[in-house]
Amino acid sequence: MIQPANRVLKMKRYIFDEIAHMKREDHRDPSEFVDLGIGNPDQRPDPRIPEILARQLKAADHQNHRYSPFDGAPELRQAVSRWYRRRFDAAVAADVVLPLIGSKEGIAKLLLAYINPGDTIVVATPCYPAYLGAARVAEANVVELPLRAENDYIPDYSDVPADVWDRSKLLFLNYPNNPTGAACTIDTFSRALDLACRHDFVVCSDLAYSELALEPDCPVPSVMQVEGAAEHAIEFHSFSKSYNMAGWRLGWVVGNRDVLANMVKIKANMDFSAFLAIQRTGAEILESDVDFAAAQRKLYRERRDLICDGFRELGWELRKPRAAMYVWDRIPARYDNAFDFVKDLFRDTGVIVSPGEAFGAHTNHFMRMSMVVYQDGIARMFKKIRAAEFRFQ
Repeated sequence: MIQPANRVLKMKRYIFDEIAHMKREDHRDPSEFVDLGIGNPDQRPDPRIPEILARQLKAADHQNHRYSPFDGAPELRQAVSRWYRRRFDAAVAADVVLPLIGSKEGIAKLLLAYINPGDTIVVATPCYPAYLGAARVAEANVVELPLRAENDYIPDYSDVPADVWDRSKLLFLNYPNNPTGAACTIDTFSRALDLACRHDFVVCSDLAYSELALEPDCPVPSVMQVEGAAEHAIEFHSFSKSYNMAGWRLGWVVGNRDVLANMVKIKANMDFSAFLAIQRTGAEILESDVDFAAAQRKLYRERRDLICDGFRELGWELRKPRAAMYVWDRIPARYDNAFDFVKDLFRDTGVIVSPGEAFGAHTNHFMRMSMVVYQDGIARMFKKIRAAEFRFQ
């Protein structure tokens, strides 16, 4: 058998694949598990969204079943441009909007467009694991910028030496943040762009959770609000989490014109963008007066409180996230690493959470819970934990 590429041989097993293997090898019926591992929304989209898609599938004024242009449907690009003006009062021209097959695809295409083996990127961690996965595929040298609880998970850019900034091509930031649920102010982006101007790299903002602020005073800025951002920044977004459209695979990236043009070069050799009917559905969602994410914010706020308050009663104090759909905190002190905690919790209770090592190199004493089970599932989880007399102190 021929040998795979070196980049594959050097890859470790994906942490979520290890969790899936752990579940497959267990003797219990999977229906007994309470799975808070992967951030896979359990709700359906608002009923009006499939109705929009159904209308697009039958549309006679355009043929949605043909190949999409490589740079996406004009209607979606224009809708994103207008959405940025309404949502953030930020000027984003339609010709610097690139629709994506989900933001994860775009992140990978960005690295393929800009990273040669050994090139340096800086990633603020803990982070969305797709940044680290795409970096492995592109054979990038990853320098982690640690986000610390004592600093509310806001980056201290002085943690990265000047010579690393000089070498770096990209900086990845994600606010509201997966996995911590932290939020930042516009100052975080302004300081990043000052660095980018001085050291000549691109700030890559991931705004996928902008519509899932769980507190009324939670700040949700866009990097595109900073004057001159389009010179040194791009910003990803996704329909997956806010609108329960994870399987639809639709997102976008905006910003620096040259960066987007080089991403299109990669896309033109690899895909034809998303299904046009889905792109035009996305455009209608963004143009609508309906806040399709309002129900999700309410639901995740309720789940957050049930989870954090329930564990507090068991002696485990968890930080309530300000945004997104995850609870992130330290594992119980009696554990030396998160995977041991994850395995013990699953063995004793059937409850699945994610170990911190999936999200960065310095997070092995943390875990993430995804708020993706119904309220009765949360009650069932605590019943199982109490029956097992699992200790968190």
